[in-house]
Amino acid sequence: MLKGVTAHALRTDLGNILGRLGHNNERFVIFRRNSPVGILLSIQDYVKEHPDEYYDVQDLVDTLMEQMDPDFQASLRRSAREIRRGRYLTHAELKLALRNEKFR
Repeated sequence: MLKGVTAHALRTDLGNILGRLGHNNERFVIFRRNSPVGILLSIQDYVKEHPDEYYDVQDLVDTLMEQMDPDFQASLRRSAREIRRGRYLTHAELKLALRNEKFR
């Protein structure tokens, strides 16, 4: 069921609204100064309405999770430093190294 919520109410009661969104399958139109500015719905509802975009949504969620993971971000920074220092394998070198690793 679609309900209206002001931006102020969303800001002050976000936890409750997110709970209603996830558990009660409620959808919200967000109003600012009496004008609709956005829609808030669960990922499941979005995918149900747009099944052809499931993988795009999954990629977005995966990317957000990676951005929030400090260990993953640290590994990206370490890898970038290694590349700048010239410590990397070309695709052909990596394939050869992996092939040789299998036979050990």
